[in-house]
Formats: sequence, C-alpha cells, structure tokens
Amino acid sequence: MLRFIVRPMPASVLFLTVVFGLSACGPRVTNRNIDALNAQMDAGRALSIKEVEAILGQPTRHTSQLIEQQTTRELPVVRYYYEENGKTVELHFVDNKLQNRIPHFGEKPPTEAPLQMKPKSAK
Repeated sequence: MLRFIVRPMPASVLFLTVVFGLSACGPRVTNRNIDALNAQMDAGRALSIKEVEAILGQPTRHTSQLIEQQTTRELPVVRYYYEENGKTVELHFVDNKLQNRIPHFGEKPPTEAPLQMKPKSAK
C-alpha cells in the first residue's frame, strides 16, 4: 500500500515544477525585442497592437486619447507604456498601427512629436 502512495508523488512534483517553470517564461521587454520591432518599422511595415503585444507582451499601462490632424479630423490614439528595471518606453498607436520608432530603454524619445495631442475639453 505504501508503494502506491510513493509512486505518484515524483510525478506530481515534476508536474508542479514544469507548471511553475512555464509560468515564469512570459515575454520580457528588452532592447533586442525593440530592435526587432524597429527593423519592421524601418522596412515600411505598419505594426498592429496585436503584433507589438506578441513581441513585447502586455504593457504595464496604457491610455487612449484623440489627436487633431490638419484636416481637423480626430483620431483615437492609444499609448502603451512598458516599464523594466525602473525605465519606461512609450509607444503610440493610431488606428491600431504603431506610429513611430521605439526608443531603447534609457534613450530620450524624439523631440519633435509626430502626433499633436488635443487637450481635453470640459464638457
């Protein structure tokens, strides 16, 4: 009887080890991942939110805003923020497409912003 109790124990320990091991294997935001996305942007490819999430994972936080274009048409903008080791990277999506190159951790974003944000009006 003791034999049946001891046998399943190594299998259950192995199973739990594998489950905990795989749960720690989520995507991490690294400069290498950012370089992969920037290479696709440089090739003229518009990346969707889903494609960016597949490489970088879920953002730490994100916001949505409206921008005003020269034609005075408003477009929804989604900003994703990724934080790693106390540093933040910010991504801008318009119409679910990544709009600009992604700076590496520690780099400053470009000074001229490609998107002009409209201040929220009190309604």
